Amino acid sequence: MRLGRYPRELVASLQGKRTLWVHAVSVGEVLSARPLLTVLTQTYPDAPLVLSTITPGGFEVGSTQVERLGACIYFPLDLRSCVHRAFAAFHPRILLLMESELWPMTVHLAHRAGIPIVVVNGRISPRTFRRAQWVQPFFTKMLHRVDLFLMQSQEDADRLLALGAPAARVHVAGNLKWDASLTTRPTPQAIQESAARFGLHQEETVIVAGSTHRGEEAVLLRAFRAIRTASPQVRLMLAPRHLERVAEVETLIRQEGWMVARASSTPTAGWDVGLIDVFGQLPQYYGLASVVYIGGSLIPHGGQNPLEAASLGKPMVFGPSMHNFASITHQLFAHHAARQVNSADELTQTLQELLAHPREAQAMGARAQALTEQFQGATQRTLNALKPFLTPSSSTT
Repeated sequence: MRLGRYPRELVASLQGKRTLWVHAVSVGEVLSARPLLTVLTQTYPDAPLVLSTITPGGFEVGSTQVERLGACIYFPLDLRSCVHRAFAAFHPRILLLMESELWPMTVHLAHRAGIPIVVVNGRISPRTFRRAQWVQPFFTKMLHRVDLFLMQSQEDADRLLALGAPAARVHVAGNLKWDASLTTRPTPQAIQESAARFGLHQEETVIVAGSTHRGEEAVLLRAFRAIRTASPQVRLMLAPRHLERVAEVETLIRQEGWMVARASSTPTAGWDVGLIDVFGQLPQYYGLASVVYIGGSLIPHGGQNPLEAASLGKPMVFGPSMHNFASITHQLFAHHAARQVNSADELTQTLQELLAHPREAQAMGARAQALTEQFQGATQRTLNALKPFLTPSSSTT
């Protein structure tokens, strides 16, 4: 598929139809796109969806999002021949690029073919901004081929304008992740099933660390040891961001002397650390948490999505590296709906404080949950902005 060669039966099923092509690089972007995919299929039921992604995890999640509504594919390599074949197979009516997925050859060929190009839920991180400045003439030329930029925040819009995007095409539509946070919220039954899988009771105290990366689990385990000294009943759940690291994380847990239980197997009674080794179930385990740690934030990664936990009203802690969710983090801090730490010692101390003062922790979680409802609306604003490109007179033949 990366070479632009797609299954014949898939291409045949869409023959003669103009597709709505949404590109979301990985799992997080696919989940963010979920509300938009829903309203697109409701508003344009005769236009099949093509959802492209690059990672295996994104493909797995994406396949469930577009089941019976179109196709989930791997995005072609950004080479002329690969992109040509992909466009010939799926005949895009519009190309929607999620967040910062600007591929020069894809943009060039879509523009030349008269396919409207819209950046949806756009963001320009400080890192991307610095790199783009190194090649700004080339980057500016590419930006002028994009028909519309729907940015997450004014800060993202300002960076894009500084890189040379046409001002009339840059708008702030808000962050789709706020809308998506409600669609990923698990049912009470799903949370109960997760508790039963680990033999947990509702009153038990559990720290859930979601989407952790290499280097974070060791810090969390040290913090857990200090917490257990004062509170022997507390348990820890680790959910590595990449499932191929599960065996590595399990070894680390056992080396620390803890009894480990996996979500994919029947747990041993009296386990200390739970290992979430199944894909797509993290929100269910957030539902069990007394406190949530957001992974990818104690290392220079940029953090993972905090809104899945926020939508459940969970008190959250994360490290200093949250630039991938800068606008969301700003709102959480402004409303005292999360805590940030800068070191392993601060992480330990903050977790201990939140567990020792459950009422304050619950109030913090409630403020986070209220924000997820307050900042809804980006999906409808995005749909309204797309409508001029999707009227019959605007589509190319």
